[in-house]
Order: sequence, then C-alpha cells, then structure tokens
Amino acid sequence: MTTPLRPALAAAAALTAALALTTSASAAPDSVTTASELAKNWEESTVVDLSVPGVTRTTWIEKNLDNRTRPRILQIVEIDPASAPVGLESTIGAGDGVAETVAEQLAGAGTSARHPVAGVNGGLFKSEKKHDDHIVAPHTDPADTEPTTLQHMGVSVTDGVLHSSSCWGGGQGTSGAVIQYGVPYITKLLTDLTLTAADGIPVHLDDINRDPGRARGCARDADDKLVPFEVTTPEKGVYTDPNEIVLFTDDYKFPVPKPDLDPKVTTEDDPGFEVVLDSTGKVTAAREGRGGASPAAQVHVPSGGRILQGVGTGATWLRDHATVGTKVAVGQKLRDTRLDREITLDPSVDIVSSFHQLLRDGSIPAELPDTCNATGPGATAGTTICTDSRVAVGTNVHGRPVLVTLTGQVQPSNETTHEDGAYLHKFAEILDSEELGLIDALNLDGGGSATLMTGATTHTPPTDRVNGEYVHRHVADSVYAGISGYGMYAK
Repeated sequence: MTTPLRPALAAAAALTAALALTTSASAAPDSVTTASELAKNWEESTVVDLSVPGVTRTTWIEKNLDNRTRPRILQIVEIDPASAPVGLESTIGAGDGVAETVAEQLAGAGTSARHPVAGVNGGLFKSEKKHDDHIVAPHTDPADTEPTTLQHMGVSVTDGVLHSSSCWGGGQGTSGAVIQYGVPYITKLLTDLTLTAADGIPVHLDDINRDPGRARGCARDADDKLVPFEVTTPEKGVYTDPNEIVLFTDDYKFPVPKPDLDPKVTTEDDPGFEVVLDSTGKVTAAREGRGGASPAAQVHVPSGGRILQGVGTGATWLRDHATVGTKVAVGQKLRDTRLDREITLDPSVDIVSSFHQLLRDGSIPAELPDTCNATGPGATAGTTICTDSRVAVGTNVHGRPVLVTLTGQVQPSNETTHEDGAYLHKFAEILDSEELGLIDALNLDGGGSATLMTGATTHTPPTDRVNGEYVHRHVADSVYAGISGYGMYAK
C-alpha cells in the first residue's frame, strides 16, 4: 500500500523542495534524515492482497530479528469505501458474554447481503468463572468442557445497545473506538447509568451483564476497591463493591449469575434481590435471591426484557422501589470526556474499548506506557523478548479505517510458541512511521487474542495451546469491515 505522507510531513517536504530551487547546493545546510522505525527494520512484501473488494492487505516482514528465531509479520488492512460499499462495524457474535473465535463471530455477523469481508478481534475482556450448575449453556471455552462467560473491560456497544459500563479511569473513563457510519473515532469514554423508580427515587446503576459485587480488570466507579493480589491469586485486577445493582439485557446469552461465583470474593456472596422488567420497563417479577430459587434453577433474561440484580444497599433499593406492576426507568448516558460531549446511543453506533491510544493526531501520546504482559526466551540464552502479539484499529491520512496486526509466524512444531509481538510503545513507534500514513490508532486486545481475517482466510497464527495443539482464542467481540450502505462510490 502506497500512502502519501501525513499532512504536516507533506507540507514540510514541499517547503524543502521549494527551498532547494532557490538555494545553491553550496549554501544549503547539512541535513540529517532520520529513518522511521518501519524503514529501519522492515521490508514491504511485493505481494498485495486485493482479493476482497474495498479491502487492501499489505504485509511487512522484519529484517533484523533482534534475538528472534523467525521474522515478525506486520499486516495492514485498509478499508476503502470509495472502491466498494464497505464500512467498519463491531459484533458480539452469538450473544454478550459468549466466548467465540473471531471466525465464529464473523460467520454469524450481518446478513448474506451485508456479510463481513475482513476483521480482527476487539476489546479487552476477562474470562468469567463458571457456575457448576450452568451445564446447558450453548458455548464452551476451548480449554474446558464447561461453560465460560466473558466480562468486558470497558464500554462495549453494538448497534447502539450498551453491553457494559466504562472503566472509571479516575473519572475520565478509558480509551475506546466509537465506530459510526463505518469509520472509527478514538477518544475517552465514561458511562453514566441510573435507575429511577415510579416514585421518582433515583439510584446509581453500576454495570451491565456481569456478576454484581465483583468487577474484573478495572474499577467501574469510585466505589470499586482493588482486592490485594495475594487474596485473588492467580487472578489479577479484581475490584469489589458490596453495594451494587447490575442490569442484564436480553443480549446476555447465559443464565444470570448466582451468588458464590468466586470463593475468594465475599462481596458477591450476598443472595441479594432480583427484578424482571418487560420491554416497557414494567416490573413483572420481584424476588429474593439471584439466579433462581433452587440450585438447579436457570434464570434467563426474557426476550425483549431485562433483569436487575442487586446486592447490599442495591438489593435494598430494589426491594423498596421496584415493586411488581410499577415501572423502572433505565438511564444510559455515554460521555466523550476528551471533547466533553454526549454520544447518542442510536443504532449507528458501535464501540470497542481499550486502555491505550497508540497514535493521536499523528503522534504518540505522551502518556502511553511501555508495557508487556508476557515475555519469553530469545534466540540467545538469557535474553527475553516480548511475546505480546498486537492488534490495532485506526484511521489514515485518507480518512479510511485501518486494521493492524503484529505477530510471529507459525513455528515448525507445537513445542514452541507462535506468539511474538512487541512492547506497547515500540508497537506505537512502528505505527508512527510515515510510510503507513496513520493518524489515529487504538490498541486492541493482543496476545493470544490477536486474529486477522480477510474473507474466510485467517492470516495470524494461533497461540493458545489446547490438548497439545495450537488454537485461536475465543474472544468477547470483534471489529470487522462489512458490506454497508455507507459506500462512497468513485466517479
């Protein structure tokens, strides 16, 4: 893919050319051109994948291995609505909380006329613990025969439907890509969720589609407290709040949670209180306990309805104010804290979330850390390399959506990992190269989740091992380019 320089760089190049015409070579000062990270160590493949209309996939191959045994692969997918009616969207697949591979999610997304043509895995998530009696759930984790649900870490929206609240982020929320009319806009997002009873008494709604009393991966509000790691080992980042109300939508495709999901966390042991709402917000049932009156009971959200679960003072509020026959209004506001504006949750809006923006207005944000969740041995004994494969979504100088993956290659045997990525800041430095022409980019879930598809072909190696074989990880949501009505046909 040949991409013009970013505007500031192009202007600088034009000015330099103009000066060269009016300044003699002898009088010209010495100039030093610094090669980009891409130019220093990557070579663009001569093979460009144009097999899918509106989608261009280019590949860059690492030249100097830096203690690796095989070159890494950087793949850039540009979505061009001027050459075909394609636009970016997101999907949760068969349902919220359901663990599926990207291939499974894309196969079930859209319709035969608006099918996905390319995609990557989406936002951050945590695999949820299992209830022993949830034996009839429709999907299973690849490493286990028992059902596993997923808990989003940040805002997740498909077609204007909110599936989870934001991370708190000190009151500023955390980063996310708002995908609207086929194009992503990257900003910081903060949710404001409320319930208002028929008597006019409001209360804070803590989250959507997750176990009350126990948030994982990030705090959802100022009341969530981090549990010491020595208590939750091997789980990291478990936050508790003994007084919560959580809403479950009919997109949630598992039985709603019961108490005692996590023996290490006591705040979710409260049997609590449960309320069922119909499509108008009318309370059709209100009962003590959560998830059913007996160990064998399975409570699902009714089609078109919702369920509220409360623990602590949240349960008390539901007992006192959500009585059968009355109505409870659910308020959902989503704020762009960067521009201090509200984002209307209409059917044109999809959102995937992350903690880190890699590029903002063509530069690496000063606050971007240099993290790596997993390291492995390099080719030289005693050295380590970052094994976090990387995924990003963003826009380029043409205003077109771009999907990016940085991964290793398939290894010759199952004895060695296929995963081989980069430290977060180094990934941003590569994406900041002029040759790619990227303006904004958001880091998505990486590591074993990293998956890139065009058409029906997967271009990234699996890195999760199950029964001795590598498989692609099941994820919470995906970002994909689909046939859309937002195409801008070229004349």
